[in-house]
Amino acid sequence: MHYYPNYYPNYYQPYSYYRQNNDYPYPPVNIEQFQKSLEAYQQLIKDGEVVLHQLRSSPDLMYRLMYHAQAGNDAEVDKIIKETGVTTVVETSYTPTSVTFTLYAEAPVQSRCCTLSMNLRWG
Repeated sequence: MHYYPNYYPNYYQPYSYYRQNNDYPYPPVNIEQFQKSLEAYQQLIKDGEVVLHQLRSSPDLMYRLMYHAQAGNDAEVDKIIKETGVTTVVETSYTPTSVTFTLYAEAPVQSRCCTLSMNLRWG
């Protein structure tokens, strides 16, 4: 059986061709961390959808978020975001005209693989 990577993506076997060529100045390609990042990012997208859905479906939640953000009450803003039910770490920042939610994949701060930032205009 011949191996055709475009036709059998689930049977990927890394090529060693480039490492055999001594002209290639880079270390060997290792996709393990990239795979983990892709998986973590899929969860970030799901959690981002939860935040958006919960806020969109509750005018009271939207009002409270804007009210406390305008007052600079960061603790209350964080509490409101936790009320959406997401377990992902969410940092919230805001200006008079917008709010930004930054979701971080669950990992130690120094090795966070990926983030999802959502900037929404509100003024």
